[in-house]
Amino acid sequence: MTARRDGARRYNLGAIAFHWIIAALVFIQLYVGWTFADMPRGDLRAGWFDWHKTLGFTVLLLSIARLIWRIANPPPPFPAALQTWERVLARANHALFYIILIGLPATGWMYLSTGKPALTSSTTSLIGGLSWPFIPGLPRGAHEGFEEAHGLLVWLTCALLVLHVGAALKHQFVDRIGNRMLPSGARGDA
Repeated sequence: MTARRDGARRYNLGAIAFHWIIAALVFIQLYVGWTFADMPRGDLRAGWFDWHKTLGFTVLLLSIARLIWRIANPPPPFPAALQTWERVLARANHALFYIILIGLPATGWMYLSTGKPALTSSTTSLIGGLSWPFIPGLPRGAHEGFEEAHGLLVWLTCALLVLHVGAALKHQFVDRIGNRMLPSGARGDA
C-alpha cells in the first residue's frame, strides 16, 4: 500500500495489476461469449468457443492467484469519507466478485466436463493447440444444471459490473477518492 497526500492508502501494484488485467479479460470474455453463442455451428463458432474457453480458464487461474495475493497482502482500509452503507456494499460486491470470478469459469468447466466430448476425450481444446483437462467423475445428468448456473452467473456478473463501475465513478468524480485502484500513471496523487 502506498499513502497519498490526503492520507488515503492505495492498493499495491500487484492488486492493481490483477484488477485491471482480470477486468479487461472479463469484458473481452463477455463479448466473445455473447458473440459466439449467436453464431451458426461451424469452424468459426468453434474457434470463438476455443477463445471463450481459453479466456475463461485464464480468468480462473488469475482469480485464484489474485485471491491468494489478497490474503497475503490485505487491501488498504476504506477512506474515512466512506459511509457505513458504502463500506458494507463494497465488501459484499468484492466478495461476490471473487465468488463469480472463480465460480463462473468453474461452472463453464463443469459444463464442458459433463458434455458429449467428455465421453470420448479427457481434455478440451484451447487456442494455440493447447488443451485443458475435463473434471473427471461429474454426473452427466448435471450438464444442463451447470449450463444454467453458468448463464445465471453471467447475468450476476453484469449486474455487479454496473454496481462496481457506478461506485467507482461516484468515488472518482463526486467523492474524489476514486484513484486508489488506478494505474500509477493516472493516479493523480504525485
